[in-house]
Amino acid sequence: MISLNEFTKITNEVITSIEKSLYYLFTNYPEDYVLFLASGEYDETLTYNKKLNLMPYMISGHNLDYFFEYTRLDFLSGFLNRYYTFEDENVLLDDSYRLNIEFLIYIHIWEAKPFLKKIYRLANLLNGKEYDWKVSIPNYNKSKFIRNNIIEPLNSFDNPLSQILIRTYNSDLRNAIAHSDYQLDDDLKTISFKSKSRFCNISYDEWSIKFTYSVCFSYYFIHIVTGRRKRIIEDWGRNYFTIKVPFSDGTIKHAAIEYEKDRDAFSFIKKNNN
Repeated sequence: MISLNEFTKITNEVITSIEKSLYYLFTNYPEDYVLFLASGEYDETLTYNKKLNLMPYMISGHNLDYFFEYTRLDFLSGFLNRYYTFEDENVLLDDSYRLNIEFLIYIHIWEAKPFLKKIYRLANLLNGKEYDWKVSIPNYNKSKFIRNNIIEPLNSFDNPLSQILIRTYNSDLRNAIAHSDYQLDDDLKTISFKSKSRFCNISYDEWSIKFTYSVCFSYYFIHIVTGRRKRIIEDWGRNYFTIKVPFSDGTIKHAAIEYEKDRDAFSFIKKNNN
């Protein structure tokens, strides 16, 4: 069970943490901020045809990952609008049927490679590292990747997002849900789940808090990043920028890009050889 007041409080906390992190990136690493919004990606297929001589580093904002995430978030939005109405005295009552759907959504969130790639890249940039164009999310043991490459780096300099992730992510619970190693007890209002060699319990109320942090972070992270991309001209007062692009010789060079508001997309500015 969760109240509308609790849900609103968590939502505001998540939004504030995301906004603070992006503002830090914007003020301290402006070129990386633009590249992050442009969703720089390494397209390995472009390296296969040497005759084309195309650079494998792509930007747009509307790559495949964007559409994968849109599909997932469209479903998430529909679920929340249907079930999280708080019509019963501003409280969402416990419902085991809804809880099972929430479990599937929870897995979707922490298995979504486009989502994990974007958080990983942000964690890297906030730590002053170079933008990682070619991110490989493991198919197995994602919990280790999330812990070592996202949560711990953010926690190392007390970024507020680290606390959000600590509150929401539980690898043992995620694994138990994925393998159906859990049981709901409507009388005791508890979820029992297998954690390695032992069983653990989490109350329905605790789950509601964890799930709310998860869905709010998953939804608003993408929503806020998309919103900042769409208003980048207003924020910067121009539509052209420079980003850092790695080359095959190991050097990193600056490249000019522009943002087209009508298309909501970035593109490289071609050099005029005339």
